[in-house]
Amino acid sequence: MLKIVCDAEGRKVLGVMIVGEGATELIHIGQMAILAQADVDLFVESVFNFPTLAEAYRVAALSIIGQRTSNRQAY
Repeated sequence: MLKIVCDAEGRKVLGVMIVGEGATELIHIGQMAILAQADVDLFVESVFNFPTLAEAYRVAALSIIGQRTSNRQAY
């Protein structure tokens, strides 16, 4: 399981939580995004090998972007 924690607007990466096999191989990617003060969109714009566990970052980011879009439409 990989979870990206972001600000209330769904833009800035504030933290990453990873549980399961391969977590130690993935956490550094989230750490670099936090240090770079990156937007969540970075994970969608980046290329991840397929199929790999690292692609979970893209899947999590797409979920956040989907929530961001649906929240915008609610107003």
